[in-house]
Amino acid sequence: MREVVFAATTPGLEPALEKEARGLGEVRVLPGGAEIRAGPGLHRRAILWLRTANRVLLRVAELPAGGPKEARRALAAVDLSPFRPAGAPLGIEVSSHHGHLGRGTLARLAGEAWNARGSGDPLSVLVRADETACTVSVDAGGAPLYRRGWRQEVSRAPLRETLAAGLLLLAGWRGERPLWDPFCGSGTIPIEAALSAMGRAPGLGRRFAFEGWPGHDAAAWDAELATARAGEVPLRQPVWASDFNAGALGTTRRNARRAGVDGALHLFRHDATDLPAGLPPGGLVAGNLPFGRRVERDPALHRRFGAVLARLSGWRYALLVEGAAERELGLRPERAIPLDNGGLHCRLLVGGLP
Repeated sequence: MREVVFAATTPGLEPALEKEARGLGEVRVLPGGAEIRAGPGLHRRAILWLRTANRVLLRVAELPAGGPKEARRALAAVDLSPFRPAGAPLGIEVSSHHGHLGRGTLARLAGEAWNARGSGDPLSVLVRADETACTVSVDAGGAPLYRRGWRQEVSRAPLRETLAAGLLLLAGWRGERPLWDPFCGSGTIPIEAALSAMGRAPGLGRRFAFEGWPGHDAAAWDAELATARAGEVPLRQPVWASDFNAGALGTTRRNARRAGVDGALHLFRHDATDLPAGLPPGGLVAGNLPFGRRVERDPALHRRFGAVLARLSGWRYALLVEGAAERELGLRPERAIPLDNGGLHCRLLVGGLP
């Protein structure tokens, strides 16, 4: 039986998610994510391999549109037993764009139809209604997928792991060239870069909600995990990570150790307004420049760092910025991609340095 999942991502990362999802099945890009269709076990493979997905929602039912009476009957016919452990409560999320079926009404009807009360870990169920249909999905991951497990310490301006992975995908980086992050902070970009270049599946080493479902195929999941581990490869090019803050480097080092890539990173304390010695040619400079609520944007820093970039002949860049940073850096990017970074509107500048 074919499965349908919706992989949700950070607004602006839909093209990166689409690139990943093409290897899993038929893909239809939608605002905020992508709908994927493939054979049994798709929800497992999506959680195991999608680096840019924050959630993976497995479609359980698609119901015809109707009023409250029709919705009550249709919801009562939805079988959640393959996903809901006996006696488990439900956490019901509702999104309604139906003129005659508001969110409150839909949530009440769903709770009554499925007897939402219980004890233990809840099953997260999502109900979305519009004028044409009502879909019911379950969250296969449970906790947000950007929580890889290794980033237990953060810097002043943390970047989600999924956004770091998306930044690299949108820049077209696959580990075939060196990488330098001059503002590494807690190390999210270089650690994600090393893991990606080594082919390490982002879903390894964690437990997900679907593993507790009554219908879970544990043998198939174990086989998929074993295949993923066997497919890892050595790092082909160096990954450099620097920061002027010594405390940030310590955070990066400990996070990298938890991720199992501390030996793969070249970490050093350095002022980004000066070009480090020994950088290999033809790399990618990738970074999250200081901005936002916790770190004040510094135009003078941008201008000095722009002078460093001008000396990186033949390199490419993927830089997350806000405001007038593009002009202050002196860049003419090939693309300026709007992104949402934890509620902050920013842009990813992608281009080449002559």
